[in-house]
Amino acid sequence: MVGRFFAGLGSVLVAILKAIMWLVLNALQLVLNMAKVFLLLLGLVGRVFLAFVRAGAP
Repeated sequence: MVGRFFAGLGSVLVAILKAIMWLVLNALQLVLNMAKVFLLLLGLVGRVFLAFVRAGAP
């Protein structure tokens, strides 16, 4: 009886840990995707700025 209880408890703990890890990985993926978008926008702004600087230079 006690062994069966601990087996059930173990499976519940494993399910909770899996859910926590899934949330952590999805949060990490969100942060990395936001960083990628930020860097792409920064590169775009840099290119536009350099194009204007070159156009304004004699």
